[in-house]
Amino acid sequence: MEPVLSDIVRCEFLEPARLLFISGNVPPLVYYTHLPNIVFALFIAFLVLFKNKTALANRILFGTIMAFVFWVIFSLIFWATNRADLIMYGWLIDILVEPLVHIGVLYLLYVLITGHDLSFAKKLFFALLYLPVPLLLPTPFTLAAFDTASCLATEGPVALYYTYFVEITVTILLLVFLVRRFFATQDREKRTRIFYLGTGGILLLFAFSWGNIIGSFTENWELGQYGLLGMPIFISFLVYSIVRFNLFNIKLFATQALVVVSWCALFSLLFINEIEAFRFVVIANTVIFAILGYQVIRSVKREVEQRKHLEQLTKQLQNANKRLKVLDQLKSEFVSIASHQLRSPLTAIRGYASMILEGSYGKMPKKAKEAVERIAESSRFMALSVEDYLNVSRIQSGSMKYNLSEFDLREVAKTIADDMRAEGMKQGLLITFKSNVTSKCLTKADIGKTRQIIQNLVDNALKYTKKGSIEIRVHDKRKPKRIYVEVTDTGIGMSKETLANIFGKFERARNANEVNVIGTGLGLYVAKKMAEDMGGTVTATSEGEGKGSTFTVELPYIC
Repeated sequence: MEPVLSDIVRCEFLEPARLLFISGNVPPLVYYTHLPNIVFALFIAFLVLFKNKTALANRILFGTIMAFVFWVIFSLIFWATNRADLIMYGWLIDILVEPLVHIGVLYLLYVLITGHDLSFAKKLFFALLYLPVPLLLPTPFTLAAFDTASCLATEGPVALYYTYFVEITVTILLLVFLVRRFFATQDREKRTRIFYLGTGGILLLFAFSWGNIIGSFTENWELGQYGLLGMPIFISFLVYSIVRFNLFNIKLFATQALVVVSWCALFSLLFINEIEAFRFVVIANTVIFAILGYQVIRSVKREVEQRKHLEQLTKQLQNANKRLKVLDQLKSEFVSIASHQLRSPLTAIRGYASMILEGSYGKMPKKAKEAVERIAESSRFMALSVEDYLNVSRIQSGSMKYNLSEFDLREVAKTIADDMRAEGMKQGLLITFKSNVTSKCLTKADIGKTRQIIQNLVDNALKYTKKGSIEIRVHDKRKPKRIYVEVTDTGIGMSKETLANIFGKFERARNANEVNVIGTGLGLYVAKKMAEDMGGTVTATSEGEGKGSTFTVELPYIC
């Protein structure tokens, strides 16, 4: 190793005492501008990335900060080491990375503000704008000469002019984008977000470019290092935006950021041994802590106020919920009482209408008979409506009773088809019955409720079918043990939106009134609830409006 080390060209100043950056060659403030920036920037980058690795803005922020960190690390090595090769290569890497920081900031702010990615054309433009930097990096156009004694380079046109042209161009484009977006946006909250993000980004790019330009044209690289203070300023604006606008979905971010900044700032004091520099650092720390601390206090205060407001709203909601339960109970009781009160007169109306039609009170004129038939039919529909209201009231109050027994569902469905066939013929509809059941298994359910469910479905088909037929089909499955009753019609059919809501209370198809204005929208709700209470369900399918519907009752099967 000795022969190799002896061949290393060293500059005319002290080599690092520890690592690659602890050296007496480094001005005291360089540690303050470099070390806290590295730690704090890495903290931000990894915190945001680990929060969501797939989000575009998170990845852009990570890449931009990593480019900045690489620049700072090699800049620090540039100050500390006396090895000419490391200084020269570090100089080249900084030239390579520097424009990427500017492009990355523009890309990040564009995505955060617009919510979408840059177009391919814009990406191609920035790629072509940056391309000469890496292509001409190993040529004299970047570093024309390098003095191994002083370890200072003579920068070529790429380093001295083109990189700054790229940085100024990007900064101007970003400024134009921010101004146009700010005045084009009417939403106050969005304009505030554009202002804070844009101000932080522009200050970072201005400070970063200013520091490097000062170094390149005056060779006062120590003064140029103050440009790095643009990053904590940008991070401060970013932290505030994260807290206020919930960017990157990071909670408690301001508190975490303040702790890390405090640690970084205090740690950097260990490297400062000049009183003037120390005073500057204390002033800078005070300003940073004041800004971030104020934002944390505001954030905590806002959280406390929101929590108090939420507690008040919760109490109000609880009281309102109790009141609604009482009102719902009163409503259910009213519906139940009203329905019971309506049943008696309806029963009398139906009974006397039936007796008149049967001739119990003598022969009646044809016109009078037609009127009585209408009375009988209307009273039947009203009785069904009253029964639906009563069933809804029982279901909601939990007072619906089920007498479970074992019976042959196929026979029940066949009887209903036979009983309602005459009603279908009056409307010009053919009601048919089919069964594919081969086993002698039985259904265990409430036979009365099951009959009511199937009757509701057939009655629903009669209401909304103008012409064609209604088919009642029974089939079973051994695995799992289930039996099905399908009621298929050639009626008005249903759209996807209607199918999604058809079993809700008071829900009817959009085109239902075109065929039948009579209907409460409760029959299907009651049928489904009854079936579910007995271990089954009711479902509906349709190919669309005008293409008919199929309602299926599913119940458990016992063999």
